[in-house]
Amino acid sequence: MARLSLILALAGKDWRLFWADRRAALLCLAVPVVLASAFGMIFHRPTPDATPNTLPVLVVVEDDGPLTARVAADLLASPRLDAKSVTRAEAEAAVAERRPAVAVVLPAGFERLKDWQPGVSGERPELRLLHHPAAAAERQWAEGVVTEVVMRRLAREKFGGFLHGKGEEVLAAPFRVDAAAVSAGGARFNAYSHSFCGMTLQYLLFWGMESGLLFLRERERGVWARTRAAPVPVGCVLAGKALATAAVALVQVLVTFGFGYLAFGVAVTGSVTGFVLLAAAACGLAAATGLLVAAVGGTEARARSVSVLVILTVSMVGGLWVPAFLLPGWVRDVALSLPTAWAMRGLGGVTWEGLGLAAVLPSVLAVAGFAAAFFALAAWRLKAGERRLRAGDV
Repeated sequence: MARLSLILALAGKDWRLFWADRRAALLCLAVPVVLASAFGMIFHRPTPDATPNTLPVLVVVEDDGPLTARVAADLLASPRLDAKSVTRAEAEAAVAERRPAVAVVLPAGFERLKDWQPGVSGERPELRLLHHPAAAAERQWAEGVVTEVVMRRLAREKFGGFLHGKGEEVLAAPFRVDAAAVSAGGARFNAYSHSFCGMTLQYLLFWGMESGLLFLRERERGVWARTRAAPVPVGCVLAGKALATAAVALVQVLVTFGFGYLAFGVAVTGSVTGFVLLAAAACGLAAATGLLVAAVGGTEARARSVSVLVILTVSMVGGLWVPAFLLPGWVRDVALSLPTAWAMRGLGGVTWEGLGLAAVLPSVLAVAGFAAAFFALAAWRLKAGERRLRAGDV
């Protein structure tokens, strides 16, 4: 009980120091909220029932044949494209500035397409796509739509006499596409839930870093020496700092997710117990990260530079910035060795995926295991340094 009282007193001291600068504390809580809101707005997509997106493209017609004119008219009328007819020079200038990023060119000689016969090899007319170097996805989108439009026009040209007035339904695909999202919880991806989970985790790590830097600052200013002179075990000092860091981290979790719920409907649709356990494990990870920064960081300036680089890297690789499915396969494999990936998988599971406790328990254990390992390593390094100081080796 005496040691518990010491730990609580030391944690209370650090808690009061955090709230002493109210503006700094407010910024610490507000930054992840602002960034999470911005990331959510960037990656948010309308629901399947909403009006589908159209691709802005420019259409350049350099052939004066009737078939080419009809293909161009079909492109301009396509509901999947926001198309505009321009000259070649205008298209090149606009694509170079991504206004828009793709242009479809029907060059001279495209009219030869009217002579195409299925199964007959030979020289084929060219259709050219101009695109910005950073618009590969838009180029693939445009290629698919243009291919469909051209094949429909060819079918009408070649088989129009056999349609017997039945019209477009004869040219429709012989199957119906029924797209369904499948997940264990039966939910759809929610960009706001992902962004609030990711930014919360990232700034828990940054708060842990700041806590570790404060530890180093106290050591440089002699506060640590005065603490060592008191009859306080080193373990109690470390536990007190970890408890204060974790308490502030918990407040950050509550503020960030509370704002997300009120402003964007971010909710725990899965296991509430799983969410609480993941939040506690993430807060413990932040506290352990702070002690690890203090243990291996050396000076405050050096520790800050290295810690920022490491935190940004594990945040990016762990899928905290963008959804993991947008990352290359090898990055997703590497991420399994990082606590951020497991924490993100668990929080995503209990928020937008709607998973139960059993499904997210491996993530809880993984994050808690990383936190325990970091804490043990930091405590060993700090206690070893303390023993060297007392022995006069340093």
